[in-house]
Amino acid sequence: MAHLTWTTRTRDGDDPTLPVCLPSDETIDLPPQPAPFVALPAPSERPWLSGFRVEAELGRGSMGRVYRAYDLMRKRAVALKVSSEASADARARVLAEAELQAQLLHPAIPRVLGQGALPDGRGYLLQDLVHGARSLSDAARGARQAHVVLWAARAAEALAEAHGRCVAHGDVKPENLLVDAHGRVFVIDWGVARLGRCERRSSARLSPSLEEFAERQGSWVQGTLAYMPPETLQGHPGPASDVYSLALSMVEAFGGEHPFVRLMDDANRVVKRVLYGPAVCPPAGLQPALGELLRRCLDKDPAARPTSLELAEGLRAFAGGTRPGPLRSRAGA
Repeated sequence: MAHLTWTTRTRDGDDPTLPVCLPSDETIDLPPQPAPFVALPAPSERPWLSGFRVEAELGRGSMGRVYRAYDLMRKRAVALKVSSEASADARARVLAEAELQAQLLHPAIPRVLGQGALPDGRGYLLQDLVHGARSLSDAARGARQAHVVLWAARAAEALAEAHGRCVAHGDVKPENLLVDAHGRVFVIDWGVARLGRCERRSSARLSPSLEEFAERQGSWVQGTLAYMPPETLQGHPGPASDVYSLALSMVEAFGGEHPFVRLMDDANRVVKRVLYGPAVCPPAGLQPALGELLRRCLDKDPAARPTSLELAEGLRAFAGGTRPGPLRSRAGA
């Protein structure tokens, strides 16, 4: 499935019996999707950018790679994201991401420091590096419940900033919710963010050269399948989809594994489970008020979910005056 990021997370054991409304051999027709990028051969050396020393690869996906780089002039480490290929569309993706992210002014959204094209034609963006970063799920292991709630509240506030500018992230998941060594959370990877239509004067804008590209991506199904709500699978993502995905990320952080972990070897089963199975339930052991808030966020009807701002306020109220401190280092981390 093009542009659906898939991460296999299987464990030994029998699959649970989950109610679905289709025969097990029936497939699901997804909305139109773009043709997949043709991956370039693995480069023999790291990308070159004048004024920067590229030090290490931090991660990769279907649309590009992220490197740790050192700014030789300002003498600081930064994150360098490079598109997967040198095509016009690949460059446009990175440039659109940079333009949109640069307009989202929130402490939990890394600042964009620059953008452009490398000598080999690939697009790039430079942004603040999240030091000592761990995913939300990783950071939640051994953390107090109130700290996880506050991290999620901060992420919800960042999403509210984006939603107020008519931008939906589109790929909220634990790997895109990073907690740094000081206990601060950051919402990263705005590569599949969508620019919606709204009347607010604060709405984000793209330069004319990228408007046509944004229009073309409007009907694509993009993101990470395991965290998509029903409406995204049906081709109608929006801000409420980010609320669902954040709540599902919290369920995984609290429960220690994704609710569909035993289905992850079969994408079609996950799609059927999301579309036709019951709504995801929060894990047992949460305080009733928190469980009810997450349950509302995981409603299959996007109109029944709270907004990102309402979610942030609810989480803040639940956590009270708790302040998350620095993460404890672990052996091998």
